[in-house]
Amino acid sequence: MGRVMFRFFDGDVRDARAYRQACIEVLEGEERVHLAIAFVSEHQRQLTGDASPYLVAKSVLMSQGVPVQLFRLEKLDRPDLAHLLNTMAVACYAKLAGTPYVAKVVARPMAQELVIGIGAAHVRQHRMGRHERFVGITTVFTSDGHYRVSNVSKEAAYDDYPRELLHALQACIEDVKARNGWQPQDRIRLVFHVFKPLKDRETQAVKKLVEGLTCEYAGVEFAFLHISDDHNWMMYDRASAGIGEGDALKGQYVPARGYAVPISRSEMLIATIGPRELKVPLQGAPRPLLIKLHRESTFQDLDYLAGQVFRFTALSWRRLYPSGQPVTIAYSKLIAGLLGQLRYVKNWNSDIISIKLRDSRWFL
Repeated sequence: MGRVMFRFFDGDVRDARAYRQACIEVLEGEERVHLAIAFVSEHQRQLTGDASPYLVAKSVLMSQGVPVQLFRLEKLDRPDLAHLLNTMAVACYAKLAGTPYVAKVVARPMAQELVIGIGAAHVRQHRMGRHERFVGITTVFTSDGHYRVSNVSKEAAYDDYPRELLHALQACIEDVKARNGWQPQDRIRLVFHVFKPLKDRETQAVKKLVEGLTCEYAGVEFAFLHISDDHNWMMYDRASAGIGEGDALKGQYVPARGYAVPISRSEMLIATIGPRELKVPLQGAPRPLLIKLHRESTFQDLDYLAGQVFRFTALSWRRLYPSGQPVTIAYSKLIAGLLGQLRYVKNWNSDIISIKLRDSRWFL
């Protein structure tokens, strides 16, 4: 086991320029830096562009292949500091290209099965500025949730993203093919988790790319799943008594996490936040995830696909507890959102993501 060395750099915590200078001093040292931890205040976390110490630190250090972990100064006095440090340790380990945990596969998957997430995020240059949408982010996982690779397309307007998305997707598949050593006799399954309903032109474009693999392998099948919490459905369980007592009772009539209800041959509701996952009694009933299988899919086992979506909600390496969305969607949103903010920082070049940070979960 190699030794761990810590180096500390001080600066004016009120000035982003001081953060930039401290980061430069870190990089000028003789020892290679593998991970940086940036301490910022809650107020600073709300700043944007070159005024944000956090984004400036991210930009300078990540440009040299050093992932950065954020820690807010206000949390140092919290009584649950040990829990916060445990959560932070998981994210740091993943940023160092470690694999904290994966899921047990409950059914025998294909010889080569990939789950591909496509996400989006709203970003803006100033707090009162106009929102813009950046897409073309792909994340690739194995069937047990092992993070393999991500790729970032060129930043494009929302209406122009399909072409750039395909380029990013093709690069991801080529990367995984080489890493996993796909053989001609292999059967391939590609499952796409998307943040919005696919338009026909988008589906046909991705379908054409996937069908191009059929001449290389014994069989190729695919499924397009739209995953959303923005819908008109709700789920209740009259048998759910909730957690706690009196004024502390929370989650009454809320279905347990993992409860699923099919509403058609191609649609299913899944409860990803149960009574135990609610934070406060007044939080109210959480909205379930709605998954919808696209008609162009050649693999149509909705039970299998729904179970896979649910397992992926417990695989975020950003924290130790399950989330409301699968990592396929959540990671893509984190990547898109952070890249959208970094593009307004001086000297930032997003190409570094696919070069020095390709194996790091830098976005956690």
